Amino acid sequence: MKIVIDTNVAISGLLWGGAPNRILKLCRDRVVIVIECDDTIQEVKNVLQYPKFFARLSALGITAMEAFAYFMNVVTYVPSPKNIPKVIKQDLFDNTFLGLAAENSVALIVSGDSHLLRIKNYKKIEIVTPSEGVSVISSFLK
Repeated sequence: MKIVIDTNVAISGLLWGGAPNRILKLCRDRVVIVIECDDTIQEVKNVLQYPKFFARLSALGITAMEAFAYFMNVVTYVPSPKNIPKVIKQDLFDNTFLGLAAENSVALIVSGDSHLLRIKNYKKIEIVTPSEGVSVISSFLK
């Protein structure tokens, strides 16, 4: 099963537990394939370096670059989407996740972002919360 996760799910999964972390572990174990491109990878790299995450990284005993290296080792790189839709007006970057998902035939977009979650479905691709994503993936595995 191929999925797309947005930046907030990636960051939450890297720095905390819960459903986002479970999704990254499923990816690490090759149960699911998380698709990322240059733009989404760069955003994760940039966000990990925000000062608000310094204390959390320190508590985990890792650097932003170590967290990023782990992320790069578990995701699958694909080229950036050629067609980025203009569906979400409030945060134009969120449209990158829609284009990435559509061009790579993924089953799910997993997000904590209200702009994406409000859409619920894009070109027959479900847009779900991390908890819902874990449930859908678990059902798929049965």
